Amino acid sequence: MVKEKMDTVFLRLAAEDISDLGLHEESGWEMSFPSGKTVARSTLQAEAQPIIVLGADAVPYLLPRVMDENLPLRYVAIYALEQITGEKFRASYFDRDDREGYRAKSIEIWQGWYESQQKQH
Repeated sequence: MVKEKMDTVFLRLAAEDISDLGLHEESGWEMSFPSGKTVARSTLQAEAQPIIVLGADAVPYLLPRVMDENLPLRYVAIYALEQITGEKFRASYFDRDDREGYRAKSIEIWQGWYESQQKQH
């Protein structure tokens, strides 16, 4: 069930289909989909909410998305991971090259967080 919910959100976003979230005002910086269509940070954060409520169960499905070349999808994954784990790292939302390897390092830390949660349950 978690995988299906995750797939639904990310497939819709990959198609650049933004939900009607009832936002009266979009705020924050904007980022572009591959087509050039822009989306505000507040909209992407709202799109992440159905994933965030899944909690720790969503983490394994989010980790590969941290490497996504589609920046809005990457942002949703990183934002959701930060909200679920309470851990914020230097995984860049915008850096396409990631020469410093921050995304891979962040994935390792989030993976460790997830494994520690599994041991507790």
